[in-house]
Amino acid sequence: MNARTLAALVLPVAVLTSACSAASPAASGPASPPGGSASAASATTRTSDGGQVTVVVDWAGPDAGTVFDVKLDTHSVDLDALQLADAVLRNDRGETMPAQPWAAPKGGHHREGALTFEGDAAPFFDGAEWIELVLPDVGDIPERTLRWEIGR
Repeated sequence: MNARTLAALVLPVAVLTSACSAASPAASGPASPPGGSASAASATTRTSDGGQVTVVVDWAGPDAGTVFDVKLDTHSVDLDALQLADAVLRNDRGETMPAQPWAAPKGGHHREGALTFEGDAAPFFDGAEWIELVLPDVGDIPERTLRWEIGR
């Protein structure tokens, strides 16, 4: 096989691989309990990487209410079937809020949209030390937990 034929075969694969991997965030930081590794990229961002899916969640804090920007990235699973309808928001007092339907357009291997929760945010956050976003059955992980310390 000559160099020109080899380049014609390898170049399209390299371009496709780099384009898809550029859209996928890398997880970093300390590992968390089962449910993938979790890290805090900033005070508002949490990442869970595992089970063939990377989850990146941004939350602007209690003043933003119960609106979370959820991004899902993968190279091996079709994410269009995920609805996140079973997601739960909980606080250190054991109170929970159920998710509303996830506002995320379909995108195959990459999806992003606002995830909101039902209920009154003010009493839920008032006096809470932390909140957790619990995402069941994303990728091969039965439950992912992402935590924010709020210390109100």
